[in-house]
Amino acid sequence: MPTFSHRPATLAASIGALVATIGGNAHAQHFQMPASVSSDSSMPVAHPSGLLPRATTSFGAVTEDGWIYMLGGYTGPPHDYYREAQCNDFLRVNVHDPSHIEYLPHDQKIQSCSLEAFDGRVFRIGGMIAHNSQDEPQALDSVDDVLAFDAEARAWYPMPSLPHRRSSHDSTMAGSRIVVAGGWGMDHEADDQIWHEDILVLDLEDLDGGWRSIPAPFKRRAVATTAIGDQVVTIGGITDDRKMSHSVDVLDLETQRWTSGPAYPGVAFGLAAETRNGRVVASGADGKVFDWAPGETSWRHVGSLTFPRFFHQIAVTPDDDLMFVGGMSRGVRPAHLEHLDLDDDRSATTVRHLTIPTPIASKNRQGMFVHDGWLYLFGGNNSTGQHDFEPENFLEESHRLSLANLEWEAFEPFPHQRQTIQTATAESTGAMYALGGFGHDGEVARTWPEGYRYDRERDEWMDDAPNLPIPRSQFGFTEHDGTLWVFGGLDYDPRREKDDRFRHVTEVVSASIDRGDEEFAYEGINLTEPRRAFGGAVLDGGYFMVGGMRENFQLVESAERFDFETGQFTTISSPARPRLSGRLVPLNGRLYFAGGSSPAADGGFEPNPSLEVYDPATDRWSTVMETIPVTPTHLRMMPYRGRILLFSSHVDEGGKVELVFVDPGTPRPATTGVVATEIDDDE
Repeated sequence: MPTFSHRPATLAASIGALVATIGGNAHAQHFQMPASVSSDSSMPVAHPSGLLPRATTSFGAVTEDGWIYMLGGYTGPPHDYYREAQCNDFLRVNVHDPSHIEYLPHDQKIQSCSLEAFDGRVFRIGGMIAHNSQDEPQALDSVDDVLAFDAEARAWYPMPSLPHRRSSHDSTMAGSRIVVAGGWGMDHEADDQIWHEDILVLDLEDLDGGWRSIPAPFKRRAVATTAIGDQVVTIGGITDDRKMSHSVDVLDLETQRWTSGPAYPGVAFGLAAETRNGRVVASGADGKVFDWAPGETSWRHVGSLTFPRFFHQIAVTPDDDLMFVGGMSRGVRPAHLEHLDLDDDRSATTVRHLTIPTPIASKNRQGMFVHDGWLYLFGGNNSTGQHDFEPENFLEESHRLSLANLEWEAFEPFPHQRQTIQTATAESTGAMYALGGFGHDGEVARTWPEGYRYDRERDEWMDDAPNLPIPRSQFGFTEHDGTLWVFGGLDYDPRREKDDRFRHVTEVVSASIDRGDEEFAYEGINLTEPRRAFGGAVLDGGYFMVGGMRENFQLVESAERFDFETGQFTTISSPARPRLSGRLVPLNGRLYFAGGSSPAADGGFEPNPSLEVYDPATDRWSTVMETIPVTPTHLRMMPYRGRILLFSSHVDEGGKVELVFVDPGTPRPATTGVVATEIDDDE
């Protein structure tokens, strides 16, 4: 079970396309995750606040007395249901301290049930059971069971069964009444699926009255249902003709009259909904959070998730915050619980620090991409020493980490044992390029010129990328408007004369992706001064360069902006302290700078632990955090869905890496809260 430690720190979207292929008994669960969660920097964004012991989909959940109760679920492939991948888990997560997780008694594997709570009891309603094993034909049955769990006695007992089998439904509480909406009944022996056309109501204060059926104006499953007083709201789902519905249907339980609300504006298949302060709150696979109240003519976009998901659940905390639990995110089940404060003005920096196990041998200087929720790492150096450059120190291994469920996968090794490989991703196509670097040729360690493109679908490194005209490492590499650009860097070869081994390259070279250029070309643009190991980033039509090193191991104290349209450099203000090997990333119209080292008061260099921000509108720098919670040495930093992601494998202890999610808030946040988690290999 995860354990959390808390410590203070000083001062510190785009919608993708949902591809839903629906047929038979299964539905595809794939969508293109957004590159950023929101274009509005003032919009609240959920942040990771805890980890589930087992990530799952299609489970039941309910919030009661400060606990999120979760039951059942599925962990296998979406199209291939079998009993080994169904869960009998029944647990509760403390909303005040998500590291506090308790397992409760429950011995039946089940998915697609719903949970409700009333008067100290938790009710399990319906669901689906797979009778088949993985290598057998599917034998899936919906069930009519309704069970009650006494939280004080920690015991189950039966309740009146549903009139018919039901799964892929949802339920809600309206006063003392359980209300069940949507769903279907599967019977594998009859090879039949019955789409339900009614709402079921059971008054827990009048069990003798049994379940009451109210005709519904729809036949849908994978819906979301919640209640505001006597108004029961059913949202979205999939229809019996296999089409996603955005309909919002409202039932008045007293009059049994149905009305329609405004269509749900987001992805409405497998969404989740709850009631908060008299308003419906819902979210789906696009990662956007909407709210609405009966009588209003439209939904409001009120927040976004870091990990867009569907077939998940929403919990409302005693403080009226939201927690998002479980689900599916681009074929991956997120392990993170996400916390969203809809009243958050984002004036404070929030930080989530994770230490996780890793199979990678590299300690630093890896090539790195971030794409579609995955962190790709390849090459690198297996030592934390600053100048360990023997042949055995250079690596070719490649692994990728799912940022959603924190699981690792190997991918095709890089073609060479190399470190300090620079990377760029084409914005229009998502193509991933790796260029240059530093490695051993069997006799000496030197810089290299080769370029490669990683083909994600084929899992192959392709040699159709442009090469450098001369070898380089420690340069800036980026893509802008279909062209790859290279700035600065170092051509190092110890086979040359001693005073010629370090050549600082000032020629700016470029290559067109659209034309398929085989080599980078020099077109007369030069840096204003030598610069390597600097922070570089693209923002608003310009490439910004901050800090770095020049000849004779002297620091570059200046900062500049290169205009892609005019080809001209202009000087911008510099941060308070020069940095070597700092990282610069764009986010919400500003540039954030962290990592690396700065001059020490007594000479030499020392790690610079601060996170700084540059505002181009005012040409000013300010400090976001005086101390980031990981070592700045060989830090990697990148924008990630509305926040900053820090990564470090530069730890002497083997088998661990560190991830830090930072929401920097406004340029001058007043406070920072850090939550740290270390995850053991067996969790």
